[in-house]
Amino acid sequence: MSYISFDSSTSSTTVLVFNEKLEIVKRFQKEHKQIYTPEGYIEHDLEEIYQNLITLIREASNINNNPDFISITNQRETFTVFDKKTGKPLHNAVVWQCTRGQAFCDELLKDNNKLQEIITRTGLKPNTFFSASKLKWLLDNKPEIKEKLLNGDALFGTIDCYLLYRLTQTRSYLTDTTNASRTLLFNCVQNEWDEKLLSIFKVSGIPLPKVKESADCFGESDFEKAFKKSIPIIGVIGDAQASMFANLCFNKGDSKITTGTGFNIQTNIGDKLLIDKNSFTSLSLTRNNNNQYAFECLNAFAGATISWLKNNLGVIHKSEESETLSLEVESNGGVYLIPAFSGLGPPYWLSTARAMYYGISASTNKKHIVRASLESVAYQMVVYLETLKKSQQLKLNQIIVDGGMIKNNFFLQIIADLLEIELQIPQFEDMSAYGALLSGLTYSKNIQNLNDLNEFAVPQKKISPTKNDLIQDSYGNWKSIIEEHFLKKNPKS
Repeated sequence: MSYISFDSSTSSTTVLVFNEKLEIVKRFQKEHKQIYTPEGYIEHDLEEIYQNLITLIREASNINNNPDFISITNQRETFTVFDKKTGKPLHNAVVWQCTRGQAFCDELLKDNNKLQEIITRTGLKPNTFFSASKLKWLLDNKPEIKEKLLNGDALFGTIDCYLLYRLTQTRSYLTDTTNASRTLLFNCVQNEWDEKLLSIFKVSGIPLPKVKESADCFGESDFEKAFKKSIPIIGVIGDAQASMFANLCFNKGDSKITTGTGFNIQTNIGDKLLIDKNSFTSLSLTRNNNNQYAFECLNAFAGATISWLKNNLGVIHKSEESETLSLEVESNGGVYLIPAFSGLGPPYWLSTARAMYYGISASTNKKHIVRASLESVAYQMVVYLETLKKSQQLKLNQIIVDGGMIKNNFFLQIIADLLEIELQIPQFEDMSAYGALLSGLTYSKNIQNLNDLNEFAVPQKKISPTKNDLIQDSYGNWKSIIEEHFLKKNPKS
C-alpha cells in the first residue's frame, strides 16, 4: 500500500509520496506568486496553483504510479469563483490575508444582534480572515461575477472545492466541514449552510457545495493523465485542523501551534461550542456528525515576519540567519518589534494598528533588529495562550509546535521558557499533509476509535523550559509598549 497527500498552502503546493509504513519516499514543492493589487489586496492565480499541482503530481507519479488514494489539505479561508461548465477560474483567489472586506466587518461588529447571530452559529467573529465579507465585496464590485453566481453559471468554493471540481472534471462540487466552517456562512452546530448567515452577509442565492466530513471519499481523478487510471481522493481537511488531527490532539486541553506564513493555535475544548472573547471557536473535527471544537488564534505574521526581514529590509539572506544572528547578541539591545503589519490580532484585536520598532538607538545594529523581530513572533503566541488560560481557567495539557519554524530552536526555547511548559516538536515539517493522510486512513481502514491512530504518531523531540529572567523581562517590556502606545490610544469598545 502507498499514498500521496498534497498541501495547497498560502505560499506553495507540496506533494508528498508515502510508503505503506507512512514514511516519506519523496517530497515535491513549488511556490506560487503572491499577487498584491494596487489597492493592497492579496490574491493568488488559481490557474497557476492548479498547473503547479499537476506538474508535481506527475513527478510524484513517477515514484508511485498506483497510490491507494490521494488526500488534500489546503489554506482554508481563501475562496474561489470558477466556471460551472469548465471549472476554470473566473477571478483570482481572494486570499485569507486580504482585508478588502474590512468596512463591512466593522459594520457588523457594531450591530450586536447580527454579531451574536454570527458568533452563536459559527463560533467566529466578523473578520476579514474569513470568506464572507470579501465575497460580498466581490459581488458589490464585480457585477459580471455577481450575475454569473446568481444565475448558476459560476460556483463559489474554498481552494479544496475548486481543486476537487477541476480534478474530477466537474463531477465533485464538494467541500468538507473544516473548510466550510471558515466561510462564516456555515452553521457549525447544525453542520449545514445557514440561510440567516447568507442573508446577513448579503450573499443569498449563490451556489454552495455539498459538505462532507473530512474522512470520506470526494471523488476520483487521473490528475490530467498523470496516472493510467483514476485514483480515489480520500481525506480532505483544512490545514490547521489537519495539523491538529496529525498531532492527535483529541483530548480537552491539548494545544498545537502551527507555524508557517502566519501562525495558528488551536486548543481542544471538547464537544461544546464555547465562546471566548479573545479567541475564535473552530469546528476542528466532525465524525459521525459529532463535532469537536477548539479555541483558535489566527495571525497572519509568523514566518512572514522573517520573510519581510529578508525580502523587504534585506537584513538577512535566508531564514536560518534569524536564529544565528539572534544568538550573536546577548539581548535585543532594548529594541522591540510590535508586528502589527495587518493589525494586532488576538488578544488585542486592533485591526487599525500598524507595526513599529521601538527603542532603536545609535548602538542598534541589524542583529538587534533581527532578534527583536524573532522574539515578537514568539511573544504573540505566548500572550494569546496566557490570556486564554486566565479567561477560561484552562489547563494546557500539552503544547505541540509544528510547521516551518520548528527548525529554529532559539524561537522554540522562548515559548517554552515563557509558558514554563515542555514543548513537543514533531520531527516532520508537513503535519497538515500528514493529517489529511491520516484522515483518509480512518475512512479507508474504517478506524472507529481515534486512539488507534497512536500507532501512526510522528516521533517528537522535547524542548524543556529553563529559567530565563532576560526573556521574561523582555516579554514584559514588549507587553508594556503595546499597552502604552497602542491600547491606551485605541481602547476597545
